[in-house]
Amino acid sequence: MAKLYEKAWNQTVEQLSDWQKNIIINNFPYDDSSDKRVSDEVARTAALLAEKWDKESKGKITTPTP
Repeated sequence: MAKLYEKAWNQTVEQLSDWQKNIIINNFPYDDSSDKRVSDEVARTAALLAEKWDKESKGKITTPTP
């Protein structure tokens, strides 16, 4: 699941506008309240995406069989 969260985070950040990417990449640990709101929204979006992917993959075989 951690790999899905990381993949979703990277995809979500990649799709952000330049000013949002700048906040996520350069302003950690998000001490400013507006930076925190942006990071919280990105985290929420990424988590929902990862959980969606996890739900979609249930019951599917993801490794090749011998």
